[in-house]
Amino acid sequence: MNNPTEHLLITRDNVFKVIAISSILAPYIAIILAVIRAPWFSIWSNALSDLGEMEHICSAPIFNSGLALGGYLLGLATALSQGIRAVNRLILCIAGFTLILIGVLNESYGYIHFIVSVAFFLAIIAYLTSYGYIHVSLPAFIIAIIDVVIWMLHFAYHLPPGAAIPEILSSISFIPFFLRETMKTEK
Repeated sequence: MNNPTEHLLITRDNVFKVIAISSILAPYIAIILAVIRAPWFSIWSNALSDLGEMEHICSAPIFNSGLALGGYLLGLATALSQGIRAVNRLILCIAGFTLILIGVLNESYGYIHFIVSVAFFLAIIAYLTSYGYIHVSLPAFIIAIIDVVIWMLHFAYHLPPGAAIPEILSSISFIPFFLRETMKTEK
C-alpha cells in the first residue's frame, strides 16, 4: 500500500477517470481542430454546429465524430462511475446521448438538429440544478441560472448573434461538477 508507484497502476478507478477526462477532451479537441480547418468560422457569428454541416468537408468529419465520441465517452464514464447519484446518472446519460445525436444529426438535418442541441443544453442545466440540490452547492445553482440567462440573451436578443459563445460557456459550466462526481473513488 505504501508503494510510491501505486498511483500509476492500471486500476478500475484510474480507467474510469481516464474515460471521464477523455469525454471532456474529445469534443473540445475536435472543435479546436475543426475551427483550425474552417477559416470562415466566426465564434461571434456562428454556432459551433456550423462546423458540422456536410458542405464543410474540411471540418464536418472532425467536428461530428468528436462530438459523437465525446457523447459516447460521457455516457460510458457516467455508467461506470460509482460516485454519481442515480438522478444525475440519468441526466448525464441523456446529455451524452444527445451529444452523440448532435454529431450524427448534424446541422445539415435542420430542425431535428436544433431539437437535439436544445435537449443537450437543457440536460446540462438540469444536471447543474440537480447537482446543486443533491450536494447543496450554491455555485452549481448560480451557474445553472447563468446558463439560462446566457441562452435567454441569445434567443431573445441575439446576443451574441451566433450560438458558439453560449454553447462554449454552457458546455464548460458543468465540467467541474461532473469531474468532481466521476473522480470519486471506491474505498
